[in-house]
Amino acid sequence: MSALSRSVYVLTVVDALIITLVTMFTFISFVGSIAQFLFIVLWFLLVLLFVLYAKGYYTIRRYGFKDIYLLFEGVTVATVIAAIPFLFAGFNVLTFLLFVINGIGVFAGILIFRILFLIYLKFFKATKNVLIVGAGQDGKLIAEKIQERPELGLKVVGFLDDNMNTIEDEDSSIPILGLTCDSEAVIKDNNVKLVIVAVKSRMDADTLTDLVKGIPLGVKVWRMPKFYEKITHKYLVSKMTVNWLFYNCVQKKALLYSYLKRLCDIIFSIAIMIVTLPLSLIAMIGIKLSDLGPIFFFQTRIGKFGKPFKMIKFRTMYQDKVEEDFDDDLNEVHADDKRIMPFCKVLRKFHIDELPQMINVLRGEMSIVGPRPIREEVYYDNKERMPFWEARNWVRPGWCGWQQINVAEPLAEERLEYDLYYIKHRHILWEFAILVQYIAKVFSGRCG
Repeated sequence: MSALSRSVYVLTVVDALIITLVTMFTFISFVGSIAQFLFIVLWFLLVLLFVLYAKGYYTIRRYGFKDIYLLFEGVTVATVIAAIPFLFAGFNVLTFLLFVINGIGVFAGILIFRILFLIYLKFFKATKNVLIVGAGQDGKLIAEKIQERPELGLKVVGFLDDNMNTIEDEDSSIPILGLTCDSEAVIKDNNVKLVIVAVKSRMDADTLTDLVKGIPLGVKVWRMPKFYEKITHKYLVSKMTVNWLFYNCVQKKALLYSYLKRLCDIIFSIAIMIVTLPLSLIAMIGIKLSDLGPIFFFQTRIGKFGKPFKMIKFRTMYQDKVEEDFDDDLNEVHADDKRIMPFCKVLRKFHIDELPQMINVLRGEMSIVGPRPIREEVYYDNKERMPFWEARNWVRPGWCGWQQINVAEPLAEERLEYDLYYIKHRHILWEFAILVQYIAKVFSGRCG
């Protein structure tokens, strides 16, 4: 998919240069061989870029004072991760100081560039005019989404529509500028740089010809569902788009991906169980001492292709107050909820209660990354009232997921959009980035 703005590439390239130059300057006098020096520079570069990517620094976004802390957090985490192999190789005070200096230098360099970049966006970068073909429901939806995101640097100048009823009944603040046959004049008069085609039904040959003649070469053209994905990171759910998703899921490359993903699930679930074993032991002892009840809580959830399974959690509520139909993925639970055992409030805040789901992953009932599993009642209720709800169960449910790191308490419709976006775009490297983002949010206590 083409980029919406070249700024994304510019940010990546300049950050890479900053990281490379700072790391070279920091370590050049303290490394013996050229090979070792180049390895250190490349290693820091890859780790820092990956962490910043996982935290969303290379997407079009709004910037505020909070981003200064988030940048500091990202650089700090990346520096620690990058330094681990060298610390095990031989720790000393000088090594520690070099890591600190390098992290401070990278943070300062990227922060200065971000400030200059914001000045450029605010005072120098021109707004791109957008023309939408189709003034129906989809056209107005994408216009609304663009207006909600001023950081995109886009302005909807109007619609083109051949439906006279739509023109007569126009209820939008954005004008309809003409028919599709008027596209050439409209694009020229309004200096349009981007055209979005938001027509649900198939366009006839005459309409397509009008657009081909009227859209000059160099003007970017997007289909509305693709553009919706690009700016919202959600999937536009409709009959046509779910048909496309079907073909995406049954392609031959999906077979290789499924085997590789299963292998990664096994490796990562075992690794997570080993690394978090001390936390799990503390949790089990604390739960048992809290009310002498069972340590684990089992609840029926829906898995791949609608198959039920028993999902495992550490029990966090008093034994006599746990209800089988309670779903803390959907029901709001306050930190001071009387049903939660005092010791277990920390377990819930940092999602330690979900560590036993690694057993579900090893069994093949869940995956490390995927749509969150839901209860049977919720699944069948949504299946009855919401078209294509079952499409989210074309893959194994996940311990963490794309929806979780984007919104904590989504409506069912929004949950479906995020889940289908994940299903369409899933690949191993992106899923690893989702896992990193989830773990970072859990450690910071910001994951809902």
